[in-house]
Amino acid sequence: MERTLLLISLICMTASISLSQHRLTPMGYELYSWQDSTGGWNFSISYNTSREKTVKEVFNQKTVLRGVDQLKRRLSKLPNGASVFWLDRIPTGTRPKAKGSESLGYPPLEMIQEIQKYAEAHKIKVEVLSSQKKDK
Repeated sequence: MERTLLLISLICMTASISLSQHRLTPMGYELYSWQDSTGGWNFSISYNTSREKTVKEVFNQKTVLRGVDQLKRRLSKLPNGASVFWLDRIPTGTRPKAKGSESLGYPPLEMIQEIQKYAEAHKIKVEVLSSQKKDK
């Protein structure tokens, strides 16, 4: 009887931990990119929420990823199965870019493909969202 109660307790605890971790895992992320004055590329990754990001959030100097190597390190820390939606505007959709976000855009196609291939190797899907994808 005591063993049965212990076993049931362990099963319940394991299930509880598993469910709580699952709830904490975000369904997706947003990725923004822009070229700096020296021609290098900067990136910003944030949780995909039901509200639009602000220019201040996207261009936050504390969270900016400078260059592809920093972006790859950040991508490698995302949970397996994560989806990353790469955006070229704030707000999203067909509306004009938010004031202050005009510099957002996509890097050359080769760089996009390199990042997508790296993400796939880490079981992460990166999807470029734009009605006008660059084909440089």
